[in-house]
Amino acid sequence: MLSYPVYSTSPLMSEESHRQLSRPPTSDPAVYGLNPVYTHSPAEVYSSVVEPYKYYNGFHFFFSHISSRMDKKNVMRVSRAIAHFRPSLVALLRNLTREDLIFMEKSLQRALLEYEKLIGFIGTPTVVWRRSGEIVLVGKEFSILTQWDRQQLINGKRFIFELMDVESAVVYWEQFAVHAFENSEHAVMSECKLVRPDGSIVPCAFSFTIKRDLFGIPMAIIGNFLPIL
Repeated sequence: MLSYPVYSTSPLMSEESHRQLSRPPTSDPAVYGLNPVYTHSPAEVYSSVVEPYKYYNGFHFFFSHISSRMDKKNVMRVSRAIAHFRPSLVALLRNLTREDLIFMEKSLQRALLEYEKLIGFIGTPTVVWRRSGEIVLVGKEFSILTQWDRQQLINGKRFIFELMDVESAVVYWEQFAVHAFENSEHAVMSECKLVRPDGSIVPCAFSFTIKRDLFGIPMAIIGNFLPIL
């Protein structure tokens, strides 16, 4: 279950403090089949996933991140967005068994093998992330656009909202909250500002599509980015 911290109203932490925030463990690859070292077949994906994915690690980092990076007003905006879809998420998860949760993770990992093939064909800067924001797949075009290393983003367990400026991250969560449990899978159109490793900004037209699993729970979010010249 998701838990909510008590937000601090103290001034924003320094950038160095932000970088030192704890991250989820990085001992396991975030996705099977993307790193040439882990060229798994579908059968290997199914046999490799033996535990439910620990989403609470990602959400713990998420709340630490926003409370350190954002002012109180933006923290409240994001908190309201989370509160909008959290009851539906909790209600759906409550009735799932451990086997169901393992099946959900297997479904995601198997889908990522197919998404990787598709991204290689379309040539559009694309990223795939979990509902917690954790990046699990990066197209080479996105890496070229933003200058972020693909393996650093995936194996380092980075989050999509870390790559956005504050306002873009807030707007994303507000939009995600509205569309998280819709019956359709249409693309949500928006704009955002991506932040490169050197701190420079890349204004982009941005769309994302929420892919849901068998239980109707957001499984993966596919984001496409085009630079605004």
